[in-house]
Amino acid sequence: MTLEQGAFVLIDYAVYSKDDQKLIDTTIADKAKEGNIYNENIKYEPELVIIGEGLIFKSLEEEIVNFSEGDSATIELPPEKAFGKRDPSKIRTVSARELTRRGIVPKVNEEVEINGQRAVVKSVGGGRVILDFNHPLAGKTLVYELKIVKVVKEPAEKVKELIYRWLKKVINRNEIRVRITKKTVTITLPHKSLLVENVAVVRRGIVRDIQKYFPEIEKIVFKEEYELSSKKKKTSQPAEQQQVKVSGQEDIQKIQ
Repeated sequence: MTLEQGAFVLIDYAVYSKDDQKLIDTTIADKAKEGNIYNENIKYEPELVIIGEGLIFKSLEEEIVNFSEGDSATIELPPEKAFGKRDPSKIRTVSARELTRRGIVPKVNEEVEINGQRAVVKSVGGGRVILDFNHPLAGKTLVYELKIVKVVKEPAEKVKELIYRWLKKVINRNEIRVRITKKTVTITLPHKSLLVENVAVVRRGIVRDIQKYFPEIEKIVFKEEYELSSKKKKTSQPAEQQQVKVSGQEDIQKIQ
């Protein structure tokens, strides 16, 4: 089976630097612990990839389009197919006084930001600081251990995944309910979803995503569900429903 453009795929992966076998990133908690990069503030779970969206390396996407649900593979990406080769012109020397003026105390191997660009401090001495503006993984061959956990096919499940990637910091997948009837999507979320940072921006992002992948949808209804601890029951609040007609940017702004 070949995955078509726009296919929704949930993947697990672990990515290593080939030279030193160092774990760089993973969606799997046990591997994160083994590689000493575990972060208790991160949710380790399959990640959504939409074929053609451009959120993963094109070279990696070209490999996984030939996979089926349940398939696993090890994929090697040389520098030119990953973060590129190292560019000597991106290594620059600056005055330590200039950094101090910017409120930066340079320390070797630490990352700093200069004029919106990130750099790694390579050396400090003699009033000068050598900064490397190359991506930290530039010049490295990456090795991906990857598994296709699930190919999402049902429209309601696809919408659920679009919502979840905006709200995963504050809720779980199983707390999202989606119902599609004719040209309307009704989304029921726990009240804690309102705790996400910049909630109005997040709502607009969800609307834009649904509009992008489901252009036939004309209306989106958001509902919040409250847990009433004193009565031990749930209730949805119709007064807080937000109906959004998807017919242009002006209508989308109504969710603010």
